[in-house]
Amino acid sequence: MKRTITIRSLLTLMMLGISTWVFSQNVISGVVKDSESKEPLIGANIVIEGTVKGTTTDVNGYFRLQTSTPLPFKIIISVIGFENKELDITSSNQEVEIDMQTTAIMGQEIVVSASRVEENILESPVTVEKLDILAIKQAAAPDFYDALSFTKGVNVNRGSLTFTSVNTRGFTTNANTRFVQLIDGMDNSAPLLNFPTGNLVGISELDAESVELVPGAGSALYGPNAFNGILIFTSKSPFDYQGLSVQVKTGVTKSDAGGTHPMNSFSARWAKSFNNKLAFKVNFSVLDAEDWVGNDYTTDRFYANQVRSNDPGISPDFDGMNLYGDEAKITVPVNSALANAIEVGALASLGIPADQTLADAFRTLDNPVVTRTGMKEEDLIDDFEARSIKADAALHYRINDNLEASYSYRFGTGSTIYQGAEKYAIRGFSQQFHKLELKSDHYFVRAYTTLSNAGDSYNMSALGAYVNEAFSGSEAQWVPTYGVIYGLAKLGLLGLANPAVPLGTILNEEDAHRAARATADSGIPYPGTEAYASDPSVFNNMVKEVRENRYFQRTPPGARFIDKSRTYHAEFNYNFIDFEPIDIQVGGNVRRYSLFSDGTIFNEDPEDGTNFERIGINEYGFYTQLSKKVFDEKLKLTGSLRYDKNQNFKGQVTPRLSAVYKVADLHNIRTSFQTGFRNPDTQAQFIYFPSSTGILLGGTQDNAERYGLYHGGAYIINPLTGEQETVDIDYVQPEKLSAFEIGYKGVFDNKVMVDINFYRNWYRDFINQQLFYLKNESTHQGETLPVGTPFQPYINSNAEVRSLGIGIGITYNLPKGYILNGSYNYADFEYDESSEIVTFKPGFNTPPNRFSLSFSNREIVKNLGFNISYRWQQQYYWYNTWGEANMPSYGLMDAALSYKVKSLKSIIKAGGTNILGDDYRTNIGAPFVGQMYYISITFDQFLN
Repeated sequence: MKRTITIRSLLTLMMLGISTWVFSQNVISGVVKDSESKEPLIGANIVIEGTVKGTTTDVNGYFRLQTSTPLPFKIIISVIGFENKELDITSSNQEVEIDMQTTAIMGQEIVVSASRVEENILESPVTVEKLDILAIKQAAAPDFYDALSFTKGVNVNRGSLTFTSVNTRGFTTNANTRFVQLIDGMDNSAPLLNFPTGNLVGISELDAESVELVPGAGSALYGPNAFNGILIFTSKSPFDYQGLSVQVKTGVTKSDAGGTHPMNSFSARWAKSFNNKLAFKVNFSVLDAEDWVGNDYTTDRFYANQVRSNDPGISPDFDGMNLYGDEAKITVPVNSALANAIEVGALASLGIPADQTLADAFRTLDNPVVTRTGMKEEDLIDDFEARSIKADAALHYRINDNLEASYSYRFGTGSTIYQGAEKYAIRGFSQQFHKLELKSDHYFVRAYTTLSNAGDSYNMSALGAYVNEAFSGSEAQWVPTYGVIYGLAKLGLLGLANPAVPLGTILNEEDAHRAARATADSGIPYPGTEAYASDPSVFNNMVKEVRENRYFQRTPPGARFIDKSRTYHAEFNYNFIDFEPIDIQVGGNVRRYSLFSDGTIFNEDPEDGTNFERIGINEYGFYTQLSKKVFDEKLKLTGSLRYDKNQNFKGQVTPRLSAVYKVADLHNIRTSFQTGFRNPDTQAQFIYFPSSTGILLGGTQDNAERYGLYHGGAYIINPLTGEQETVDIDYVQPEKLSAFEIGYKGVFDNKVMVDINFYRNWYRDFINQQLFYLKNESTHQGETLPVGTPFQPYINSNAEVRSLGIGIGITYNLPKGYILNGSYNYADFEYDESSEIVTFKPGFNTPPNRFSLSFSNREIVKNLGFNISYRWQQQYYWYNTWGEANMPSYGLMDAALSYKVKSLKSIIKAGGTNILGDDYRTNIGAPFVGQMYYISITFDQFLN
């Protein structure tokens, strides 16, 4: 029988449904207080256990939570600086009063980085270091990122005030391609640079919830390049951290090298939740300061450990640490080309007529090796501004109590100094990130893209070289002039070119070089010369023009390089939380690099240089992890296995095995065997970059085969005999690592926490660059590459490189809230060089011994706290293609004092860095870092 639904019956059904929904809701309300002061706690999180359903307390510490979750259930209450508390809810309309304890139990931090699942830090199968919100707030350093330098196992290099490179377990440079940094799951390495950009384009202090550091291999779970460590930043959820926060910071930087300059920063964060269903947040921060200065003009880059004068007579081939334009070694052809030119009268323009006798005299002289005159960094760089601007926004939506969707956008731009094989002034560099994510308590799916732009960045070495060439071309003018004057001076005939010098006056070697350089440089308006003083604009305008012109392919050539590369990445992870008796998780990712430098870095068009097209690199990987507790859950066994494939290399399998044994409550012993690998980075695959020491060449077959350098097409110069020796080098392949670690972590009487670890690493197919010479003529973009052209291709070492280390960390909770932290690290390496075809230096670049100490108290007296930190590192040897030297030991002390003004919901903080020390450098060529003094005011709408 047909039925008709009337409007009246429809309304009745709707009312019935609404009433059923209303009466099925449970309402919980109450107040959260400090158990000691009995003051209400603002912004406390109240979450129903096992869901994302929750709310926060208002300015009176009051909350009201309405839910359809069936009774009974538990709520979890959490506030920064207080112990988490659980409470059973057994009836609807239940009102509660919750007192929170400020004394936290040591060793109860939760980490996710070690196993990709939440676990107690004591039960982590590998070493993990964590900075939580309180540690971030209390750091003595003005930027929380710099506080990582006091973390156990961490070594930092500073290339700039706005660029800090973090490393663990050695083998690093400022361009740390063996280390991964994730921000809310996104890799913040620029696709061209291939290394984390520090906090230049990162996360704001106001939005940082935690930082987790896992030293050592992480490829089994995180894929390629998680090789020497992984750093994971987690930002604050707009559901859990709401309201307005603002921070203003001002101060000065001071160094012997650069003087005293102002430093200012501003940050703001605003987050809002609507019915705990929809939430958003926005962040903005800006830092503006004067950068640290590198002005070591008296040290040679490759002879830094020797006393070598920068006098052009004593060291005519001097290559200054912070000088540019003097990088290329030039053999002046006095006894060959110049002698022949004199013989035929080709040097008449230089005042030297055709003369057979003079030509024969020139043939008796040696050919000197010289460099062009270098220009100071401070004279070439546009300015020493160190700037960082960061902004991000996110929208979160809770689909149900266990599933959350979000979209986030992050943008950063800044200016800094970066040093790799060359030194670069990064100007207006920017990165953008777009991310979509779906996340529950047992799985996530995310996709993001990274877009980078080099802005107006330029190569300092190229800038110096091309300025020199613009004023006086080496081949056509400067080298012949130098050679003629040098030869005449050595033969007593300088009077032919300079009537002020009597004929017959024979100059010694040193004075001959000084005279030759002075004549060759005459007319070039270097700063400090009379030509510069009379009209500085001639020099400055030329520098500006070369800075703005694109790199070597362009006419006229310039120092600016282009980067408009992108990364596309998607990944998932699924944890079978209900599966018994073994915990299982699976995951995987796909990634595509889309590289474009318009021919200034990458080899987009080796044929004719007119049709630059993007280079695409695809890779993917998937993994699984199984874990199980046995022996009355005292022993936890975990095994991971991952497979990765890059289109240019064979697939890689990376297993990991670990065991954690609970000796007693709060005492655990851990051991693990891990493997890792890293694919050659994008530059190691496709770069073509004429540098000061040779053409940097990506070592993939697709990029390098056409030049004929690999497989017998290269030669080296034997350092003992000086003769050429043909060598057979192979195309670059992934670098591999095996690592063993054993450690202990335990807590004694809730007062002392001890963490000890020992590791041993074995590296195979170590990726490096070495100098070779082209055996047969080749071409690039229509230009001939003659026999003997120097190349620095990426290759794999035949030697097995081994390293080991020990880390010890102790935290001691003293009476009345005082906390003492200390750590010690030892690291060393070894390798067998006998199997190498050329000299191989792996560049460990890590101090053998270092330690740190900190002493702090959140509240010495009411609302007043302090933190004092000190760290020291031993002298160590630094090597990369930039240069090599012993870096002196140094110690640094940072200190900060903070005062909470509750009536203004603000914290005033004053501090200083390196307050007891002189200028120091972390690596060769780096700037001299001095002191920084600052005061900040942080307003937080929900400050307790």
